[in-house]
Amino acid sequence: MKKLSFFLGLLLTIFIFFKENILAKEAIECGNRYTTLVNPVRGRGLWIDKTISPLKKQYGLIKQHNFSATWLLQYDALQDSQLLDEINRFDDSQEKGVFLEVSKSFAEQSRVVYPHAVPWFSPRAVFLSGYSRSDRRKLIDKLFKEFKLKFGFYPKSVGAWWIDSYSLHYMREKYGIKAALIVTDQKTTDNYSVWGQWWGVPYFPSKANILTPASSMNNKEDVVIIQWAQRDPALAYGEGAKYSNYSLQANDYTSQGKNTKYFGDLVNVYLDCQNPVGQITVGLETGIESVSYLNEYENQLKYLSGIPNLNTVTMSQFASSFFTIFPKFPEQFLLNYQDSNWSLKTDSRNNSKLGDYINYQQDIAFKDFFIPDNKDFLDRNLEQLNSKSSHSYFPYFLPVILILGLFLLYKKLFHLWVVGTLFTVSSFGLILKSNYHLGWQVFYGSWVPYLIYTQVILIIVVYLFIWLLYNLKFIKNNSLILWFIPLSFGLDGIIQVLRFSYISGKYYFGFAPDNLRFVGFSLSKPFSLDFINRDFPSFLASALLRFDFTKIWDNLYLSLLVYPLVHVLLALILGYFIIKLPYRIREILIGVFIILTAWHLINIFQADPRLVQ
Repeated sequence: MKKLSFFLGLLLTIFIFFKENILAKEAIECGNRYTTLVNPVRGRGLWIDKTISPLKKQYGLIKQHNFSATWLLQYDALQDSQLLDEINRFDDSQEKGVFLEVSKSFAEQSRVVYPHAVPWFSPRAVFLSGYSRSDRRKLIDKLFKEFKLKFGFYPKSVGAWWIDSYSLHYMREKYGIKAALIVTDQKTTDNYSVWGQWWGVPYFPSKANILTPASSMNNKEDVVIIQWAQRDPALAYGEGAKYSNYSLQANDYTSQGKNTKYFGDLVNVYLDCQNPVGQITVGLETGIESVSYLNEYENQLKYLSGIPNLNTVTMSQFASSFFTIFPKFPEQFLLNYQDSNWSLKTDSRNNSKLGDYINYQQDIAFKDFFIPDNKDFLDRNLEQLNSKSSHSYFPYFLPVILILGLFLLYKKLFHLWVVGTLFTVSSFGLILKSNYHLGWQVFYGSWVPYLIYTQVILIIVVYLFIWLLYNLKFIKNNSLILWFIPLSFGLDGIIQVLRFSYISGKYYFGFAPDNLRFVGFSLSKPFSLDFINRDFPSFLASALLRFDFTKIWDNLYLSLLVYPLVHVLLALILGYFIIKLPYRIREILIGVFIILTAWHLINIFQADPRLVQ
């Protein structure tokens, strides 16, 4: 009986051994199977072990198996000379990319105001989506410039747990990125909820929404999306960490009592031969997760090294292969595991057993495409966008302006068209910029009802108003005054940068050339007047008193009536006094007003969206 038990046990062991290897072999014999090792590297201020040791150990294990890997460096890591010296010793098979998390020092060195008194991991602080479009561009430009300064080239691979589609498009257009990593589907985990993308497999996103796989060349963003912590196709479906911890991540599945065998099971699911390409992302956050889970990470690498013909590539290398395999975009992926079958298509994803069905709409964006998300919980759920529809939009006010211009040219009053157009753009330019886009009404200034009609009516009313003014005897006799109606808006730029405050017993008055710099004077008792030209901390710079134009845009009455009429009155007063000045002084002042008005118009054209509905 003992011999029989021994031989049965031996046979079972042999069966299990061969079964594991047959599954692994089967997964890669079909070709195009890829492992992408990705290691996010934050600044060492967040590391558990703040020495350089975690980085050395992690790279040592990768080097031991001759694997390629991508190291995504956060801005603060780029400022760490010791860390960079060690990374520069890596062999050529290691790719360097950027990790798009915002820190306080990163924000302030980019001339961007960082949220005050929030945890570093708060979505409104750490992700680009927490900032305005113009601030996102500053942050991205600063990061990429710093990266090139350190390494001599721009990165091709980027990552963060969340990347908004506006930032993704900007990086692809300006810097030519090829690959981006975001977190895979999870609900209510780590203050982040991301839901609706293809379950764990790579794809080309639509230009409108990073979670929506592209379905045509017109809406395709030429960046390959891969996913961090690819989930169990059956057990990870649910809300909270107790579900999302069923993933390829060592720190996740070990917390669920699983081991390397479970890791291998998931690897085989994602590398299954039924799809034309299979890819997994494996990694640990250097200095954080890597300190406690390095042994299991080593087990993962050993398992992967035992799979013959498995391609271990960097993010950009995988992107190049993906572009080659799919010169357009993949039409469908299938995942089958424990009777949980995922059908992933460009128009929908479906799992009948789990009751999951999401219809993909190519032209619907999340709000963060337009405006900053200032919430402490990131909620990006495609299910919530399914009911939205995309509105068509045409700026009908443009042909109206053209027709009026031709009419006034015929009447030999073309200068009225120039004045009227400048006044319209100066006063109502933000309303004229507003539109319907990617499923939303996008407002750059005040919210107005019936947007398209309001834009046309504003144009007509403004030109009638200018016509009436022109026919006043006072204006006809002093036609130069008419030009001061649009020129008076040049003062807005000066008003916008003025600052005043009382801080710690001192009065400050001056102006702010950017978000953080203050130039002016401080006054204290006993009488002491000091010149100030320095940066203030974010919380202090944002607290300085200023004229808040948003109060005008928040009030329809103020924006449509009071704001333009105040400028008309101001123009009449300024024009009356300026035309009485000596010729030389008058010409200088008019030149100054032209420059200031041009500045005002540039600010309108570069304005960020304020509101979406």
